[in-house]
Amino acid sequence: MPRYGSARGPDADRRRNCLNYRKPIGSLANTVSHLIAVHPDRQGQGRGTALLRHVERVLAARGQRVLLVETSALPAFERTRAFYRQSGYGEEARIRDFYQAGEDKIVFRKALRRDAT
Repeated sequence: MPRYGSARGPDADRRRNCLNYRKPIGSLANTVSHLIAVHPDRQGQGRGTALLRHVERVLAARGQRVLLVETSALPAFERTRAFYRQSGYGEEARIRDFYQAGEDKIVFRKALRRDAT
């Protein structure tokens, strides 16, 4: 069953920073996270980085080796792509015209364990 939830960042006021929709598919190795986002008013404060690092630590602790992140190649998503590059993700794949004609999907990859390089 899909689960909806909110994650809270390291801020003292404990306001919601992001929304997440997770759909387990068989096992933890196949859990799909559809959205991780920080409200625009709260961006640029380290909240996204803290959230992403938390997700990486949890997944690594559960034995996951690799984290894949996908986003659009449209210019409007350049800030998102830069965020993942700065967070140690490399472009793993580009699927042309995935979302619609002229809008590619870019898949970023990060090894969570040394044996996954």
